[in-house]
Amino acid sequence: MSLSLLLEKYDVSSEKGLQKALNEIEKEEAEVNEALSNALSRSCTLEGRLRTASQAYTKLGEVKNDAQKAAEMVEKTAALARDVSAKVRQLDLARSRVAECQRRVHDLIDLQLCSAGVEAAIRAHDYETGARHVARFLSMEPGSVAAARARGAPDPRTDMERAANTLRDHLVRKLEEAARKEDDVAVERLYKLFPQIGRAEEGVDLLAKYLATQTESKIRKACTLEGASGGGGGGGGGDGGAAHADAMTRVLEAGAAGVQRARSLLAPAHALLPRALRHLQPVVCAGVRRVYMSLASARGLRAGGPGPCAGAALAAEPALNELALTHSRIQLYFAFLRRNAELESAHLSEAEKADCIESVEKMIAESDTTRTAQDILSHYLELERFFLEESVSKALRLSSAQSAQAGLTAPASPAAPAAPAAPANLVDDVFFIARKVIRRSITTGSVDGACAVLNEAAAALERSAGAWLRRRLASPPPDPLPLPAPPPAHDAPPPARTNRELDVQRSQYLVCVTPVPTLPLFNNKTEPRIGGRAGWRRGRGVRGAVGGVGERGEVQTRVLQESGLGVERRARRVAAWAGSAAGGARERCARLTQCAALLALERVSHAPDALQPAPRLSPKDARDLLARRTDFKIEEIKRLKL
Repeated sequence: MSLSLLLEKYDVSSEKGLQKALNEIEKEEAEVNEALSNALSRSCTLEGRLRTASQAYTKLGEVKNDAQKAAEMVEKTAALARDVSAKVRQLDLARSRVAECQRRVHDLIDLQLCSAGVEAAIRAHDYETGARHVARFLSMEPGSVAAARARGAPDPRTDMERAANTLRDHLVRKLEEAARKEDDVAVERLYKLFPQIGRAEEGVDLLAKYLATQTESKIRKACTLEGASGGGGGGGGGDGGAAHADAMTRVLEAGAAGVQRARSLLAPAHALLPRALRHLQPVVCAGVRRVYMSLASARGLRAGGPGPCAGAALAAEPALNELALTHSRIQLYFAFLRRNAELESAHLSEAEKADCIESVEKMIAESDTTRTAQDILSHYLELERFFLEESVSKALRLSSAQSAQAGLTAPASPAAPAAPAAPANLVDDVFFIARKVIRRSITTGSVDGACAVLNEAAAALERSAGAWLRRRLASPPPDPLPLPAPPPAHDAPPPARTNRELDVQRSQYLVCVTPVPTLPLFNNKTEPRIGGRAGWRRGRGVRGAVGGVGERGEVQTRVLQESGLGVERRARRVAAWAGSAAGGARERCARLTQCAALLALERVSHAPDALQPAPRLSPKDARDLLARRTDFKIEEIKRLKL
């Protein structure tokens, strides 16, 4: 700190101020001495650094000179590289032009050689060599010929095109001759030359025509009916029942063989398969139409009616089976065409693949085979409707006849069970017919046909069987059975004998009701007989036995589905008989019917449906009944939601 600052900071007029200023000066002096001592201690290091810096400074001049020389050399090298690269580019351009000129010269020379080579190959009947020359001509660049024409030279393509057309005419003529001779090897060899001369589509047309001719001859042989009896008639039974379906199968197999052969030959050109199918499909359509006309004539099929073969429902069944089989064969053939189109278009682009599949679908939709399939399906649906209506009507007539016969025989034989079983038999017959019709419609391979038959079956059940059952349920209950007439007076036993018999019976009754050791043996012998007679017993005692025997005795054994079905039929008979009884009896009969329905179930999952519309059993009782079935699992019964 300077002296002026000390004088300003401290009051030096007093001794205290002078002492403070002196202390400050001493403190600064100590700091300066310490700094000097530190500087003197680093003097050796500083001298070494100064010496190193002086030596480096002397070398900076040499480094500067070397750097200037290197910069001059780099500048000269860059200028030389620019000159060399420009010359190299000029050299590459000149070389490419020379190569292009040589290629064009070679193309012109090859063009002349190809023209002469094609003519020589035609004279020598070496069509493979001629096709290679034409392929070489087609692979040439158009610029070569254009350059020759620009210089005023004659167009060399004229001779080559004329030679190519001549080769094409020879190939067409030779292929037609081989087709007439049915020389498959020559036809395939000549067809493979058409893509090389740029006439792939024309080659496909010629090959498809040849394959169509061969397929037509095979189809003509396949149309011959084997095992048919000429006229056929309405029945169509015997061994010739499916003769037309077999003929249709052979026709479609011949067409499929032609398509498969065309596909194998068109392997290099996948997109040309629809073009070949357009030539093959009319031949197949003609064969299918021929077989269909023969089928319609033999079966007496006509539009708007089931035909003469529909005199009876059973007589129409062979025709139905044959129509369903014929239609399914046509659907399988269409599926074969679609699958082949998808396989052939797998190697194409998305646009070409879509075009190929669309072409095949359009060809199938516009073909006569599709119209024939529609005619077959229409005849099948008409005949199936006739079969369904006639079969259901016959079942109704049989059920009505059984009911009438049972009504006539009921007073003479009270134990006859035919009357209550008529509705059950009707339901079984009608649903058997519906199941048979629906299963047969599925074999046609047509979803529309199956849906139409399903709707028709539902309508027939509602129209015929449903109406009959509703009328049956709405009818009044049958009259109770009359009591047997009392015996005449002259046939009555004497009073003494009657009293003795009553005493004997009373003593036997007291012995039976007394708990003696013979009671288990008696039960074991009487219970099977009671259970066997319970099905045919009639009388007022049934009302009381329904609750006891039905709820305790009948369910204390393990049963199978067959025995459960028998119990269900008996329960329905008892319920029908007790329709006019008191409310308690009806309730017990309803419970017995649900018990029998549970025992006759086909699957455990159907148990909730068997308890509808009003459950009369508790969930515990229902599970206990289901556990009686030996073919049901306990785990599935426990998982049920009742």
